[in-house]
Amino acid sequence: MQAFREAPGLRAQLTASEYQRSLAEQMLELRERECEGLHNELREQDDRLRFWYSRADALSSALTLKEFSPRLSTTKEMKRFYDAVSRGLDPNGFTLHHMAERLAGVDTVSLFPYEDARGMFEAASGRELLKYLTAYCFGAVEWEIVPGTTYERAVLGEVDTSTPEYQRFAEQLYRSVLERMGFDGLLVPKQAGQTAEQAPAQNEIETMAM
Repeated sequence: MQAFREAPGLRAQLTASEYQRSLAEQMLELRERECEGLHNELREQDDRLRFWYSRADALSSALTLKEFSPRLSTTKEMKRFYDAVSRGLDPNGFTLHHMAERLAGVDTVSLFPYEDARGMFEAASGRELLKYLTAYCFGAVEWEIVPGTTYERAVLGEVDTSTPEYQRFAEQLYRSVLERMGFDGLLVPKQAGQTAEQAPAQNEIETMAM
């Protein structure tokens, strides 16, 4: 009888305990979300800090080069400048490769289906991809049948960098990349009277890539 009389009180205590536990779980979940948000914010700030450190290093290299070449006018100077600043701003060369794809109007990976199927490009750097792209665009690829299959694999040769076509492509590539990185103020503007033959030819690059 005593237990029967105490049952309503025990049930009330149990309900109160369950309610308190529910509140505690909600508070814990809230704190976990807050903690996760703070962690993500800290990671973003960390990434921004690393970026600014990298940019500072790159700009330091840029300022050193600027003393020797106040204005960049030749492809050699632009490439030398890019090589210096890319250690901080484009370490894997993906910006350079993406710009080359845009100029050529092609997708590098799609040009080499056999290599793509084998996963050769999954961990490739931008500079490695650029080798495939330029080899294809400037006729330095030979195709050979894979033994026992009907597939063709690419054998890359040396690109002739002395041709006018390649030199125009390289000039436009490094000029465009440096402009994208914010160094357009260091580039010597193209002469107003420059002819179409002297200027980098976008349609010529696209024609070679076909």
